[in-house]
Amino acid sequence: MEIKNKTILAVAPHLDDIELGVGGTIYKLGKQNTVHYLGLSLPPMVAHDSFMEEFWKSAFHLGIKKENMILKNYDPRDLFKDRMEILQLFYDTYKAIKPDIVFVPNSNDIHQSHQVVYQEARRAFKYATILGYELPWNSLSFSMDVFIELSEEDIKVKQESINCFESQKQRTFFSNDIITDLAKLRGKQIGKDFAECFELTRLIM
Repeated sequence: MEIKNKTILAVAPHLDDIELGVGGTIYKLGKQNTVHYLGLSLPPMVAHDSFMEEFWKSAFHLGIKKENMILKNYDPRDLFKDRMEILQLFYDTYKAIKPDIVFVPNSNDIHQSHQVVYQEARRAFKYATILGYELPWNSLSFSMDVFIELSEEDIKVKQESINCFESQKQRTFFSNDIITDLAKLRGKQIGKDFAECFELTRLIM
């Protein structure tokens, strides 16, 4: 199914989650759709200016326009205490851009801040299709409901966007091998070369 002329919203509890979980799909869909990015926090223990420089480079690689970004700076370790404010932010964002498809962390993501984002997004974006992206290191289980085929170019751009985060490279899951191998595995599951997969929370057709 071709997705075109839609409004897409990618929600990131932390500013590198989108690149890791749905970067290839965002790059692919951005060619024929309008992509918006909502980031909620910055990583702790990282200099603000240097990290933001990495982030802007990464977003540029994915083709996300600066005017389509909303960036907040909630405490990345405790989004729970701000959940009502985040819920209102989601309601306001829905009213402002009317997204057709919203990407959020999946329901089985065990990171506490990711759970807050999933739960509040489910409330606020109930009139949109909601897809939960995969971060395997955070999930004890994952429902592979929706697969989006990706090209070799899509995966290359995803890797390049992740590589922009120089300050995070010591983390195992920033490895190009892991990113490529997961995309190949998801692709083989649908008879394609590469793919990303998602949990389906809500489908509006």
